[in-house]
Amino acid sequence: MTTRPVVALILCGSVALFGSGCATKGFVQQQVSATESKLTQQVTSTESALTQQMTAAQTKLTERADLQETKLRETADRAGETRQAVDAADQRLRGLDARVGEAGAVATGARAQADLAAASAQDAEARLAQRFAGRNKYRLLDAKSVYFASGQIELRSQDVNEVEAVAKALAADPNAILELQGFADAQGSDRYNRELARERVESVMRHLVQRHGIELRQLRALAMGKVAVAAGEKANTEALARARRVDMRLLTPWSSWEDAQAQGDRAAPEPSATVAAAPAAPATVAGVADQSAPSLLPDAVGIDPSARQRLPEPLRDITPRDLGVQ
Repeated sequence: MTTRPVVALILCGSVALFGSGCATKGFVQQQVSATESKLTQQVTSTESALTQQMTAAQTKLTERADLQETKLRETADRAGETRQAVDAADQRLRGLDARVGEAGAVATGARAQADLAAASAQDAEARLAQRFAGRNKYRLLDAKSVYFASGQIELRSQDVNEVEAVAKALAADPNAILELQGFADAQGSDRYNRELARERVESVMRHLVQRHGIELRQLRALAMGKVAVAAGEKANTEALARARRVDMRLLTPWSSWEDAQAQGDRAAPEPSATVAAAPAAPATVAGVADQSAPSLLPDAVGIDPSARQRLPEPLRDITPRDLGVQ
Protein backbone atom coordinates (compact mmCIF):
# COMPACT_ATOMS: atom_id res chain seq x y z
CA MET A 1 0.00 0.00 0.00
CA THR A 2 2.83 2.16 0.90
CA THR A 3 4.70 1.36 -2.34
CA ARG A 4 1.92 2.34 -4.66
CA PRO A 5 1.53 5.83 -3.36
CA VAL A 6 5.27 6.37 -3.66
CA VAL A 7 5.31 5.13 -7.19
CA ALA A 8 2.33 7.18 -7.90
CA LEU A 9 4.01 10.15 -6.40
CA ILE A 10 7.15 9.57 -8.45
CA LEU A 11 5.14 9.17 -11.59
CA CYS A 12 3.24 12.32 -10.89
CA GLY A 13 6.47 14.11 -10.21
CA SER A 14 8.01 12.79 -13.38
CA VAL A 15 4.98 13.82 -15.36
CA ALA A 16 5.04 17.20 -13.78
CA LEU A 17 8.75 17.54 -14.40
CA PHE A 18 8.37 16.40 -18.02
CA GLY A 19 5.55 18.82 -18.53
CA SER A 20 7.59 21.58 -16.97
CA GLY A 21 10.53 20.71 -19.20
CA CYS A 22 8.38 20.91 -22.26
CA ALA A 23 7.04 24.27 -21.23
CA THR A 24 10.58 25.61 -20.62
CA LYS A 25 11.81 24.59 -24.07
CA GLY A 26 9.03 26.39 -25.82
CA PHE A 27 9.71 29.48 -23.78
CA VAL A 28 13.35 29.26 -24.57
CA GLN A 29 12.59 28.94 -28.22
CA GLN A 30 10.35 31.97 -28.03
CA GLN A 31 13.02 33.91 -26.22
CA VAL A 32 15.65 32.80 -28.69
CA SER A 33 13.42 33.75 -31.61
CA ALA A 34 12.72 37.13 -30.08
CA THR A 35 16.39 37.66 -29.40
CA GLU A 36 17.26 36.62 -32.94
CA SER A 37 14.67 39.04 -34.25
CA LYS A 38 16.09 41.83 -32.12
CA LEU A 39 19.60 40.94 -33.13
CA THR A 40 18.54 40.83 -36.77
CA GLN A 41 16.88 44.19 -36.44
CA GLN A 42 19.89 45.64 -34.66
CA VAL A 43 22.25 44.20 -37.25
CA THR A 44 20.05 45.49 -40.00
CA SER A 45 19.83 48.94 -38.45
CA THR A 46 23.56 48.92 -37.76
CA GLU A 47 24.29 47.90 -41.33
CA SER A 48 21.92 50.59 -42.57
CA ALA A 49 23.58 53.17 -40.35
CA LEU A 50 27.00 51.98 -41.42
CA THR A 51 25.90 52.11 -45.04
CA GLN A 52 24.60 55.64 -44.61
CA GLN A 53 27.75 56.68 -42.78
CA MET A 54 29.92 55.10 -45.44
CA THR A 55 27.88 56.76 -48.16
CA ALA A 56 28.11 60.11 -46.38
CA ALA A 57 31.83 59.58 -45.84
CA GLN A 58 32.30 58.65 -49.50
CA THR A 59 30.30 61.73 -50.53
CA LYS A 60 32.42 63.93 -48.30
CA LEU A 61 35.58 62.30 -49.55
CA THR A 62 34.42 62.77 -53.14
CA GLU A 63 33.58 66.42 -52.49
CA ARG A 64 36.93 66.97 -50.75
CA ALA A 65 38.69 65.19 -53.59
CA ASP A 66 36.84 67.35 -56.12
CA LEU A 67 37.68 70.47 -54.11
CA GLN A 68 41.30 69.45 -53.82
CA GLU A 69 41.40 68.70 -57.54
CA THR A 70 39.89 72.11 -58.28
CA LYS A 71 42.43 73.78 -56.01
CA LEU A 72 45.21 71.80 -57.63
CA ARG A 73 44.02 72.88 -61.06
CA GLU A 74 43.83 76.51 -59.90
CA THR A 75 47.27 76.16 -58.36
CA ALA A 76 48.56 74.65 -61.59
CA ASP A 77 46.98 77.49 -63.57
CA ARG A 78 48.49 80.06 -61.24
CA ALA A 79 51.81 78.27 -61.46
CA GLY A 80 51.56 78.44 -65.26
CA GLU A 81 50.70 82.12 -65.14
CA THR A 82 53.53 82.70 -62.69
CA ARG A 83 55.92 80.85 -64.99
CA GLN A 84 54.76 82.97 -67.93
CA ALA A 85 55.18 86.10 -65.83
CA VAL A 86 58.63 84.92 -64.79
CA ASP A 87 59.53 84.24 -68.42
CA ALA A 88 58.22 87.67 -69.43
CA ALA A 89 60.12 89.27 -66.54
CA ASP A 90 63.23 87.39 -67.58
CA GLN A 91 62.86 88.68 -71.12
CA ARG A 92 62.34 92.21 -69.81
CA LEU A 93 65.38 91.83 -67.60
CA ARG A 94 67.40 90.70 -70.58
CA GLY A 95 66.10 93.69 -72.51
CA LEU A 96 66.98 95.92 -69.56
CA ASP A 97 70.45 94.40 -69.42
CA ALA A 98 70.88 95.18 -73.11
CA ARG A 99 69.60 98.72 -72.56
CA VAL A 100 71.85 99.14 -69.54
CA GLY A 101 74.74 98.04 -71.70
CA GLU A 102 73.75 100.54 -74.37
CA ALA A 103 73.29 103.22 -71.72
CA GLY A 104 76.72 102.39 -70.35
CA ALA A 105 78.22 102.77 -73.81
CA VAL A 106 76.34 106.03 -74.29
CA ALA A 107 77.45 107.22 -70.85
CA THR A 108 81.04 106.35 -71.72
CA GLY A 109 80.73 108.30 -74.97
CA ALA A 110 79.03 111.15 -73.13
CA ARG A 111 81.82 111.19 -70.58
CA ALA A 112 84.39 111.32 -73.33
CA GLN A 113 82.46 114.14 -74.97
CA ALA A 114 82.15 115.88 -71.59
CA ASP A 115 85.91 115.59 -71.14
CA LEU A 116 86.41 117.05 -74.61
CA ALA A 117 83.88 119.77 -73.83
CA ALA A 118 85.63 120.53 -70.55
CA ALA A 119 88.96 120.73 -72.36
CA SER A 120 87.39 122.93 -75.02
CA ALA A 121 85.82 125.09 -72.31
CA GLN A 122 89.17 125.46 -70.60
CA ASP A 123 90.78 126.32 -73.91
CA ALA A 124 87.98 128.79 -74.68
CA GLU A 125 88.35 130.30 -71.21
CA ALA A 126 92.08 130.66 -71.72
CA ARG A 127 91.52 132.22 -75.14
CA LEU A 128 88.85 134.51 -73.70
CA ALA A 129 91.21 135.62 -70.94
CA GLN A 130 93.89 136.21 -73.55
CA ARG A 131 91.44 138.14 -75.71
CA PHE A 132 90.34 140.22 -72.76
CA ALA A 133 93.95 140.94 -71.83
CA GLY A 134 94.67 142.01 -75.42
CA ARG A 135 91.37 143.79 -76.05
CA ASN A 136 93.15 147.12 -76.60
CA LYS A 137 95.93 145.69 -78.77
CA TYR A 138 95.66 146.14 -82.52
CA ARG A 139 97.50 144.69 -85.48
CA LEU A 140 98.34 146.74 -88.52
CA LEU A 141 96.87 145.04 -91.59
CA ASP A 142 97.50 147.64 -94.24
CA ALA A 143 98.62 151.24 -94.70
CA LYS A 144 97.75 153.43 -97.66
CA SER A 145 97.80 157.11 -98.51
CA VAL A 146 95.76 159.28 -100.83
CA TYR A 147 97.09 162.60 -102.12
CA PHE A 148 95.46 165.92 -102.96
CA ALA A 149 96.21 168.83 -105.23
CA SER A 150 97.29 172.11 -103.68
CA GLY A 151 94.39 173.70 -101.81
CA GLN A 152 91.99 170.88 -102.83
CA ILE A 153 89.93 168.50 -100.64
CA GLU A 154 88.33 166.20 -103.23
CA LEU A 155 89.68 162.72 -103.90
CA ARG A 156 91.60 162.32 -107.12
CA SER A 157 90.37 159.67 -109.55
CA GLN A 158 93.67 157.81 -109.35
CA ASP A 159 93.32 157.49 -105.54
CA VAL A 160 89.73 156.17 -105.44
CA ASN A 161 90.91 152.57 -105.83
CA GLU A 162 92.95 152.87 -102.64
CA VAL A 163 89.87 153.97 -100.69
CA GLU A 164 87.78 151.23 -102.33
CA ALA A 165 90.23 148.54 -101.14
CA VAL A 166 90.12 149.87 -97.58
CA ALA A 167 86.30 149.95 -97.68
CA LYS A 168 86.17 146.27 -98.68
CA ALA A 169 88.47 145.33 -95.80
CA LEU A 170 86.31 147.27 -93.31
CA ALA A 171 83.13 145.65 -94.61
CA ALA A 172 84.68 142.18 -94.39
CA ASP A 173 85.78 142.58 -90.75
CA PRO A 174 83.32 144.49 -88.51
CA ASN A 175 85.96 144.61 -85.77
CA ALA A 176 88.47 146.39 -87.94
CA ILE A 177 88.96 150.13 -87.59
CA LEU A 178 90.48 152.69 -89.90
CA GLU A 179 92.71 155.44 -88.61
CA LEU A 180 92.72 158.55 -90.80
CA GLN A 181 95.31 161.29 -90.38
CA GLY A 182 95.04 164.37 -92.55
CA PHE A 183 97.99 166.58 -93.55
CA ALA A 184 98.67 169.72 -95.52
CA ASP A 185 101.87 171.19 -96.92
CA ALA A 186 103.81 173.95 -95.23
CA GLN A 187 102.35 176.73 -97.37
CA GLY A 188 99.80 178.98 -95.65
CA SER A 189 98.94 179.63 -92.04
CA ASP A 190 98.63 176.95 -89.40
CA ARG A 191 94.89 177.55 -88.97
CA TYR A 192 94.26 177.34 -92.69
CA ASN A 193 96.25 174.11 -92.96
CA ARG A 194 94.40 172.55 -90.00
CA GLU A 195 91.06 173.28 -91.65
CA LEU A 196 92.37 172.00 -94.99
CA ALA A 197 93.64 168.78 -93.38
CA ARG A 198 90.32 168.32 -91.55
CA GLU A 199 88.30 168.76 -94.76
CA ARG A 200 90.51 166.26 -96.57
CA VAL A 201 89.89 163.68 -93.80
CA GLU A 202 86.17 164.43 -93.98
CA SER A 203 86.23 163.88 -97.74
CA VAL A 204 87.64 160.38 -97.28
CA MET A 205 85.14 159.63 -94.50
CA ARG A 206 82.19 160.81 -96.58
CA HIS A 207 83.29 158.56 -99.42
CA LEU A 208 83.48 155.54 -97.09
CA VAL A 209 80.16 156.22 -95.37
CA GLN A 210 78.07 157.37 -98.32
CA ARG A 211 79.45 155.11 -101.05
CA HIS A 212 80.10 151.92 -99.02
CA GLY A 213 77.96 152.20 -95.88
CA ILE A 214 80.91 151.98 -93.49
CA GLU A 215 79.85 152.58 -89.87
CA LEU A 216 81.27 155.62 -88.13
CA ARG A 217 82.35 153.45 -85.19
CA GLN A 218 84.99 151.93 -87.47
CA LEU A 219 86.53 155.27 -88.29
CA ARG A 220 89.02 157.20 -86.19
CA ALA A 221 90.18 160.48 -87.71
CA LEU A 222 92.38 163.39 -86.81
CA ALA A 223 93.46 166.47 -88.71
CA MET A 224 97.20 166.83 -88.12
CA GLY A 225 97.66 170.14 -89.96
CA LYS A 226 100.68 171.10 -91.97
CA VAL A 227 103.83 169.03 -92.34
CA ALA A 228 106.88 170.99 -91.31
CA VAL A 229 109.90 170.81 -93.59
CA ALA A 230 112.74 168.93 -91.97
CA ALA A 231 115.91 170.81 -91.23
CA GLY A 232 118.20 170.91 -94.24
CA GLU A 233 115.41 169.97 -96.69
CA LYS A 234 114.05 172.34 -99.26
CA ALA A 235 110.30 172.84 -99.73
CA ASN A 236 110.37 171.65 -103.33
CA THR A 237 107.37 170.60 -105.39
CA GLU A 238 107.83 166.87 -104.68
CA ALA A 239 108.06 167.36 -100.90
CA LEU A 240 104.99 169.60 -100.89
CA ALA A 241 103.03 167.02 -102.95
CA ARG A 242 103.93 164.25 -100.48
CA ALA A 243 102.70 166.41 -97.60
CA ARG A 244 99.22 166.99 -99.07
CA ARG A 245 97.71 163.59 -98.12
CA VAL A 246 95.51 161.48 -95.82
CA ASP A 247 97.20 158.44 -94.31
CA MET A 248 94.89 155.43 -93.90
CA ARG A 249 95.95 152.75 -91.40
CA LEU A 250 93.76 149.61 -91.31
CA LEU A 251 93.88 148.02 -87.84
CA THR A 252 92.21 144.93 -86.39
CA PRO A 253 92.20 143.61 -82.80
CA TRP A 254 94.76 140.91 -82.17
CA SER A 255 91.99 138.53 -81.07
CA SER A 256 90.10 138.94 -84.35
CA TRP A 257 93.25 138.40 -86.34
CA GLU A 258 94.11 135.26 -84.36
CA ASP A 259 90.57 133.90 -84.81
CA ALA A 260 90.76 134.52 -88.54
CA GLN A 261 94.09 132.73 -88.69
CA ALA A 262 92.75 129.77 -86.70
CA GLN A 263 89.57 129.39 -88.76
CA GLY A 264 91.40 129.78 -92.04
CA ASP A 265 88.30 131.15 -93.75
CA ARG A 266 89.29 134.77 -93.60
CA ALA A 267 93.04 134.92 -93.17
CA ALA A 268 94.25 138.44 -92.55
CA PRO A 269 97.07 139.54 -94.86
CA GLU A 270 100.45 139.95 -93.30
CA PRO A 271 101.94 143.42 -93.54
CA SER A 272 103.33 143.40 -97.05
CA ALA A 273 106.24 145.18 -98.59
CA THR A 274 103.86 147.90 -99.75
CA VAL A 275 102.91 148.51 -96.12
CA ALA A 276 106.50 148.70 -95.02
CA ALA A 277 107.19 151.08 -97.89
CA ALA A 278 104.68 153.68 -96.75
CA PRO A 279 104.75 157.02 -98.57
CA ALA A 280 107.85 158.90 -97.69
CA ALA A 281 107.42 161.82 -95.35
CA PRO A 282 109.58 163.93 -93.08
CA ALA A 283 110.70 162.29 -89.87
CA THR A 284 108.37 164.40 -87.72
CA VAL A 285 105.34 163.10 -89.66
CA ALA A 286 106.46 159.48 -89.99
CA GLY A 287 106.69 159.18 -86.22
CA VAL A 288 102.99 160.02 -85.95
CA ALA A 289 101.88 157.73 -88.76
CA ASP A 290 103.66 154.72 -87.23
CA GLN A 291 101.73 154.70 -83.97
CA SER A 292 100.53 151.16 -83.15
CA ALA A 293 97.25 152.25 -81.55
CA PRO A 294 94.43 154.41 -82.96
CA SER A 295 94.20 158.00 -81.99
CA LEU A 296 92.45 158.71 -78.68
CA LEU A 297 91.34 162.20 -79.71
CA PRO A 298 87.50 162.44 -79.98
CA ASP A 299 86.36 162.42 -83.58
CA ALA A 300 84.02 165.38 -83.09
CA VAL A 301 86.83 167.65 -82.01
CA GLY A 302 89.06 166.69 -84.91
CA ILE A 303 86.49 166.56 -87.70
CA ASP A 304 82.89 167.64 -87.09
CA PRO A 305 82.55 171.43 -87.71
CA SER A 306 79.19 171.60 -85.94
CA ALA A 307 80.70 169.91 -82.90
CA ARG A 308 83.56 172.40 -82.96
CA GLN A 309 81.06 175.30 -83.02
CA ARG A 310 79.30 173.86 -79.98
CA LEU A 311 82.53 173.97 -77.97
CA PRO A 312 83.31 176.97 -75.78
CA GLU A 313 85.23 179.70 -77.54
CA PRO A 314 88.58 178.99 -75.81
CA LEU A 315 88.45 175.34 -76.93
CA ARG A 316 87.65 175.85 -80.61
CA ASP A 317 91.23 176.44 -81.71
CA ILE A 318 92.80 173.53 -79.77
CA THR A 319 95.28 171.62 -81.92
CA PRO A 320 96.51 168.02 -81.52
CA ARG A 321 99.89 169.43 -80.44
CA ASP A 322 98.14 171.28 -77.61
CA LEU A 323 96.74 167.94 -76.42
CA GLY A 324 100.17 166.33 -76.38
CA VAL A 325 100.07 164.61 -79.79
CA GLN A 326 103.51 165.04 -81.31
